[in-house]
Amino acid sequence: MILEKIITEKKKEISKIKNKEPINDLKDKISTKNPPEDLKKALNRGFSIICEYKRASPSTGPISSKKLEESVKSFESGGASAISILTEKRFFNGDIKHLERAESITDIPILMKDFIIDEYQIFQARAYGASSILLIASICPNLEAFIQLSKSLHMEPLIECGNSLEICKALENGAEIIGINNRNLNNFTINLNRTKAFAPLIPKEKILVSESGVKEPEDVKILREYGADAILIGTGVMKSKNPADFIKDLLIAGTITPKGGPRIE
Repeated sequence: MILEKIITEKKKEISKIKNKEPINDLKDKISTKNPPEDLKKALNRGFSIICEYKRASPSTGPISSKKLEESVKSFESGGASAISILTEKRFFNGDIKHLERAESITDIPILMKDFIIDEYQIFQARAYGASSILLIASICPNLEAFIQLSKSLHMEPLIECGNSLEICKALENGAEIIGINNRNLNNFTINLNRTKAFAPLIPKEKILVSESGVKEPEDVKILREYGADAILIGTGVMKSKNPADFIKDLLIAGTITPKGGPRIE
């Protein structure tokens, strides 16, 4: 499976990076940084969009050759509430240094999206300018510890869940932002009904982010009716000829569509 290959390579990568940049160096770097932007606050202002800088993926290959600076500016001008930076190198053509560059040109929250399996990566995210991190519940070795460490570094994490048990575990451990990935990470197929299935398990006071699969405003309307507070979009916005206008159209669709779904009190 693709996910297993990614995790195997990620373990090798982390082992090498730890020797090049020890964790104490990351902590020293963090000590000089200002507090990060508040992702929860940014997503708590009505329907929101997280736009992702994503250059490639295992399922589609190369996606876009757009420069980081160009993309960040277009995301911000389109009305994105936050920006996700895919930092995984081998399979997604990302780079941890993209976080620093993005932080230097925008004031909106920056989410580090990677396959986080080691606490080292959480310190790395903060040291390189992330405001938040994505934790995939199915691969996280200790979700409670990783959530608490992220919060201790003033980063409210986005917890990606794929089933009811993961959602319950995330909520029990203090998750405020829950992501439902419409993409199956084992075979990378898309199904928007994944959001429909799991939205009822997420309390109304929490933020539900529907991830992947949005190609047009109609998709946003569907996810909003299912109960999504926000969407995370990468491929669609990266392939768009005019990202800013595309984002504005998605925002309009999500704003005019009343949030539905039987979200629990």
